[in-house]
Amino acid sequence: MKWNPSTVAAISVCLLLLGVTPVLADSLLPVCGTHLLPRSGALPRAAKLQAVQPFKVGDPLTVPAFSFRWGDGGHYQTTTTCRFVGRHCYIFVEDEVWGTLTQAGIDSLADAFDRTTPGDAGRGIYAIDTDLFGPPPDVDGDPRILIVLLDILDNSATTGITFVGYFDTDNQGPPTSREIIYIDTNPLDITGTLARATLTHEFQHMLHWRADPDEDKWVDEGCSEYAELACGYKDTTQTAAAAFLEVTNTSLTLWEDLPFDFDQSFLWMTYFVQRSGEAVLKPLLSEPENGIAGINRVLASHNTSQRFETLFADWMAATYLDGPAHLGYQRLDLGPVSRDTVAVPTRNRTRKVRLWGTDYLALEASPGLSIDIAGAGSDLLTVLIAERDTGPAVTFLSIPTGTRKQINTFGPDARTLAVTRTSGETEDYTFTIVPLDGRSVAASDFDASGRVDFTDFVLFAKNFGYTTADSGFIPTYDLDGDRRVGFSDFVIFAGNFGVAP
Repeated sequence: MKWNPSTVAAISVCLLLLGVTPVLADSLLPVCGTHLLPRSGALPRAAKLQAVQPFKVGDPLTVPAFSFRWGDGGHYQTTTTCRFVGRHCYIFVEDEVWGTLTQAGIDSLADAFDRTTPGDAGRGIYAIDTDLFGPPPDVDGDPRILIVLLDILDNSATTGITFVGYFDTDNQGPPTSREIIYIDTNPLDITGTLARATLTHEFQHMLHWRADPDEDKWVDEGCSEYAELACGYKDTTQTAAAAFLEVTNTSLTLWEDLPFDFDQSFLWMTYFVQRSGEAVLKPLLSEPENGIAGINRVLASHNTSQRFETLFADWMAATYLDGPAHLGYQRLDLGPVSRDTVAVPTRNRTRKVRLWGTDYLALEASPGLSIDIAGAGSDLLTVLIAERDTGPAVTFLSIPTGTRKQINTFGPDARTLAVTRTSGETEDYTFTIVPLDGRSVAASDFDASGRVDFTDFVLFAKNFGYTTADSGFIPTYDLDGDRRVGFSDFVIFAGNFGVAP
């Protein structure tokens, strides 16, 4: 196979446009190669039943490898030698790079895989990953994983991108029939955190392939990113997921192998596990359905009312706020999210939002607003985020294709509107945002019929007693903006009853 340069070229262009700062070196960005490889459609094979002779230090082994170079890329053979035998792994080193490594560095990498990690001093990468995601495949009858350290061939000098590791599913079948993870040695430093993070990441891909070989890429990559966090190798500071926080209007489910895809899947999976617990990961991998359907089946099996759409709405708010409890991340300290400021009033403005992307709009300050929004041929999910000294409040609104929805909000809040598209092909959506006094007659005309009447009273009565602590709270009926629909709101409504705006 000849390596197609289109994906790598796209990554390079996006990095330049986004001004992403590489984390490996001043001019290189590390990339996982697993999902860029030609992938076998074969199902996992059963382990061989016969005993095998384990490798010893000094044993030679010719293994297949993959070149990511343009023009002459594809599979090739390289010679390696066993340099370490551990409890859960062999480490083989490509003969060509042996002189550039130290035995101490190899031993320390094996120690991280077998015994200890920053995430748990008593457990290595193998134990943490398998506890989270399940056992590895075993097609050779040897329980140890082969870790091959080699110079992964790529065009890093011209693209600014270096492939730091991969798991090749083709090795699970003949003629290789071995469990192999490949880790780069040039320019990757095998004694550094990134090498351990890469080993953790690629090992999860192996585990995921055994359980669900056709899983959607964004789910598989999200699990690998979460594995890095669980092992203590992930950035948890305000620089975490920086590529995605700059361009949040990118689809979670349409994987493009770009830097913000990895960041987005990391944040989503971290939040999903935070809300559902780590015990949800094994069922997720064993679930035959993939992507959103698989997540919904797992959530249903855990007897929770949450589904992907509602959890995604919570995630939109949590990513923006990084606040307390479910409105933020327990294990991360995120930096600010990029958003555009919308002037008030704004009428019939059109913007674009990608499928399961998020368009964040900061609304200019006003004591009250009326927001009217509709999608053009697509279903929308909107999240209104209101902030004040007493804390944030969040309201969700689903907008089916062909309908318009209006939501009013009152009180001394700083407001942000987050919009995502949940179905359809058309990315356009339109909105109108105008000032609205909560004590005005127009604010009490909930059905916009042109008169405050009994229909409006019925709507008000259905929402009476709700507060921002309740999932069904709708700020439209909180006329005085105190974050509860109470008697004071009824007084305002009664004063307007029977009056036309």
